[in-house]
Amino acid sequence: MKFPPTKAEARISEIFSSLQGEGTRLGERHLFVRFEECHIHCTYCDELDKGGVKMSQEDVLNAVARIDADEGPHQFISFTGGEPLLYVEFLRPLIQELSQKKHRIYLETNGILTPALKEIIHCVDVVAMDMKPSSVTGEKNYDGEHRSFLEIAKQKETFVKIIISKQLVLDEFLSLIGIVKEVAPRTPVILVPLSSKIEGHDDQELMVLLNKLQRLGGREIQDIRIVPRFHKILKIR
Repeated sequence: MKFPPTKAEARISEIFSSLQGEGTRLGERHLFVRFEECHIHCTYCDELDKGGVKMSQEDVLNAVARIDADEGPHQFISFTGGEPLLYVEFLRPLIQELSQKKHRIYLETNGILTPALKEIIHCVDVVAMDMKPSSVTGEKNYDGEHRSFLEIAKQKETFVKIIISKQLVLDEFLSLIGIVKEVAPRTPVILVPLSSKIEGHDDQELMVLLNKLQRLGGREIQDIRIVPRFHKILKIR
């Protein structure tokens, strides 16, 4: 990492109130805490250029309290990134304190860092877990990491998000669906359409592919949904 965190300080790119734009909690009002860095670099990521500032535990708690009072109530404090689990030494005491204050914790993660998840899963209420087909992300295959991560995450409310583009290799998709089927078949799987030039739901060819994938996935698991990025449609953060 360019800026390794400590238990006392971490790089935060923004803290803000908005509507949850993805997944099973779509449309709820969340208070977002966005960490700066991630250890992988998906080709479609729109957060890579967001710089951060160094913040202490107290800084974050004060910002959360102020925004919650001004713009709440919020259903969850949502930790996103970047990759929040890179910051687990900072994150663990932070979410413990927020939980004690009766806030519910929503973790958005790339679904790879299982040891870090084990350290905080007891304080997390919802896990929004990516599964990443390499043909879409431009990254390596993470099937093994996703399997072990889901084994831990499934003890809490969890859903899986798979970004879908027309570059998707079908066998990669079926492999990810197979992992869900074997490990936690009741876990909702959210298919998110992504197009390079326009927002995915406006790409008719891509939506035909999404419908095909939903039908194929539905033969293996119980809950598979197509959910465009709500915040992109509304043009909000």
